[in-house]
Amino acid sequence: MSKQLESKVVIVTGAGRGIGRAIALAFAAEGAHIVIAEKSEQLARLSADAIKAIGGKAIALITDVTQEQSVVEMVEQTLVSFGKIDILVANAGIQRRYFVADLPRTEFQAMLDVNLLGVFLTSKAVLPTLYARQEGNIILISSDSGKQGYAYNAAYCASKFAIVGFMEALASEAKQYGVRVNALCPAGVKTDMGKQLKEADGNSVNDTYFMEPEEVADVVLFLASHQSRAIHGQAINVFGGVNYRLIREANS
Repeated sequence: MSKQLESKVVIVTGAGRGIGRAIALAFAAEGAHIVIAEKSEQLARLSADAIKAIGGKAIALITDVTQEQSVVEMVEQTLVSFGKIDILVANAGIQRRYFVADLPRTEFQAMLDVNLLGVFLTSKAVLPTLYARQEGNIILISSDSGKQGYAYNAAYCASKFAIVGFMEALASEAKQYGVRVNALCPAGVKTDMGKQLKEADGNSVNDTYFMEPEEVADVVLFLASHQSRAIHGQAINVFGGVNYRLIREANS
């Protein structure tokens, strides 16, 4: 039985851990060749080695998504190594929490740089080869915080809202080239980043109802597959069947 992403070449940014690593492994299990585009060399190599351990193909390319030259070089090396690009999953992101009155400009800028500028730079870098081939798939990882604003999270919300708007605009442009573009908006996910989050009172965020990264990865896999060919220009909620915030509030 053939695998649904057999020999597809997939770039996953921020694939050294968390959601990105889960996506990379899920895609590799379906036959894709994976480019681990990750700022941390150690994490990138660990993810690539994990893929090779299950019989997949992967290369680790050290990439800073906030730096255009780094992104361009990553895409160029991908083409040298694999000869094509089929799918981009723009996943790299950071989250830091402040009240707006206390939010340092540098922290606000850092979230915009990684979460939004990184999406723009990686998308822009892959578009020429996707457009030339008249096919491809771009999946952007936003957040439920890209659809609703939450106190103590303004900068993160701003960056994730912007991803949804960027996706809708790019989807409108890309459809004439046969390139699909969608976004995913997960609620809480059990990742290292999630475990570091604090409430405004300094207590750790209750992650009881958070999803596993693999749950998100499976939805990304669906968006990358032929089964989702009718889906384009959509920001899809991924709440693990429920909105964990509503459950938490109902039980508080």
